[in-house]
Amino acid sequence: MARGLLINFLAPAMMATLRVQAAEPPVRDPVIALPGIELPLVAEIKPEDFVYVASTSADRIGRVMAPVYVNGTGPFAFVVDTGASSSVISPRLATLLKLVPNPQRSKLLRGITGSEVVSTVAVQKITAGEITLPQRELPVVEARVFADADGIFGADAFAQGCLYVNFAKSQVSILRTSCPRVDDKWEVVRARLRFGGLAVVKARIGGVPVSAIIDTGAERSLGNPALLAASGLQAAVADPATRRQIYAATAQEVFGNLVATSAVRIGHSEITNLRVVFGDFEVFRMWGVDKEPAIVLGMDVLGTATAMMIDYRREELRLLPPGMENTVRSRKPISPTRLPQ
Repeated sequence: MARGLLINFLAPAMMATLRVQAAEPPVRDPVIALPGIELPLVAEIKPEDFVYVASTSADRIGRVMAPVYVNGTGPFAFVVDTGASSSVISPRLATLLKLVPNPQRSKLLRGITGSEVVSTVAVQKITAGEITLPQRELPVVEARVFADADGIFGADAFAQGCLYVNFAKSQVSILRTSCPRVDDKWEVVRARLRFGGLAVVKARIGGVPVSAIIDTGAERSLGNPALLAASGLQAAVADPATRRQIYAATAQEVFGNLVATSAVRIGHSEITNLRVVFGDFEVFRMWGVDKEPAIVLGMDVLGTATAMMIDYRREELRLLPPGMENTVRSRKPISPTRLPQ
């Protein structure tokens, strides 16, 4: 019998399609701007607070990668995905580890474009530093969502404490505690946690209030029809040149339109030069934000920051804008795990 599972990510095929369109005018990367405020810093991170520290690198569609062991073998490269409620495994890794899919223990996969029942494989344990996910049935999903990755490290692995990604130093850390205090160089905003660890913050696009979903598993940002209407961009999506096919973990064929939007404000931070794929995506109905303006913020926005934290205990999102020096320190060096070459 299929069981429900909430997973949200964008597939690499979609990203490649968006990137290689020669007819598109060149655009600058999104920029997060925040006036610098020089204040003394706060307490450092204690080494005993870390449960995981690893070197990270972006995969070929821009997502955060981390080394993970499966059944004691590895390390394998998993995407750190704040938009996925559960970890999943690639068909390639399942074959390598000789894990046989069990159609009798299938799960309902709910993603960007729709829902689909997928087979699972029995995994004895997944380990990353001090994090151990015990025996479970992991979904095996479409190979096209993985790009360079062997799996997806979802919120079931890190949504109990603090996820800290330092983009400038290419390092991802997970703490068992709340995130450390930070100075006023960081933008700190309240985040509602929904659907098993999905972080949702209040933002504005132009003058329109929006619900912004933080998704490190997506390269491009997505907007819903309510945001499109409120932003007055209907004429832009009427241009056939903006039409893009969306590929995701499920088999449904869905299209969207890639258009430029007004600046996005999160707290005092402003995100400019942003283009959003607008469409009537199932994921917005699944999250209950289809009737209100909403956006999924992907790595095209998040990856422009110097660093990012999601504090799952305090329910906060923190962004350190580009050009700002990272002021969070541990009391002594911690040797990170390296990604497989």
